[in-house]
Amino acid sequence: MARLDGGIRALRSWSAAAASSSGVDGDGRCSGVALVEDVLAVLGELLELPQAAAAVHRGAAADCERALDGFLVLADAYGTFESALLALKQGAAELRAGARRGDGAMVTAALRAHRRTERELCRLAAAMRHVVRRTPAAASATRPANDTDREVIDIVAEAAAVTAAASVAIFLRCVALSRDLPAMVQTVSSNKWLARLGVTRAAKKAGSPEKAPAPALERLEELEECTGEMESGSEKVFRRLLQTRVLLLNIHNPL
Repeated sequence: MARLDGGIRALRSWSAAAASSSGVDGDGRCSGVALVEDVLAVLGELLELPQAAAAVHRGAAADCERALDGFLVLADAYGTFESALLALKQGAAELRAGARRGDGAMVTAALRAHRRTERELCRLAAAMRHVVRRTPAAASATRPANDTDREVIDIVAEAAAVTAAASVAIFLRCVALSRDLPAMVQTVSSNKWLARLGVTRAAKKAGSPEKAPAPALERLEELEECTGEMESGSEKVFRRLLQTRVLLLNIHNPL
């Protein structure tokens, strides 16, 4: 239980730092996903212990059902998050390709898709805030020292709440990562959007590209790489959430 408690504290500290920081570094997001996965891995190990499973089973049915509902919402959110990350990665690739070719129509279509993905990520963050609000705080201050059953039940609820809180930060920092892209690549007349992106016309030579790459294009490539890493981490979290819910279901409804 001490390992899980330590993981929860580390994740809560990361969430607080992420919420107060304006930075959008990739390492911060990936470390957040890794911390979520670590907490869920240790929670799974705890629930596999006969003593912990018995404590949850002896607890109020409403507590277990609430935890089941919470982890279902989390699993649904991370399933959608994976799809959103894939859309971000594909959109960045299309945006980069359109910018290189000077294809304004392709850039415009990619930006529309990008805005839809941003709205989806914001919706997911709002859903996670709802999970946090409806998860009761652990009553450790008033719990008797020998009430180990309540301690197990509380830490399961706390793991769900801290996972949801961290997810708010993870989802919103993904939005912040590319929020300035639409302003950089607005399609306007006379190919001015290319200048905003930093793309200049290259000298026309046989076999040479018509447009030269720019630092902004490199940022799009970095976005593709970052979302790919996030996609891998979110898939692990999604599997952990499903495993946690299966464990709770087996405890709640033993064969």
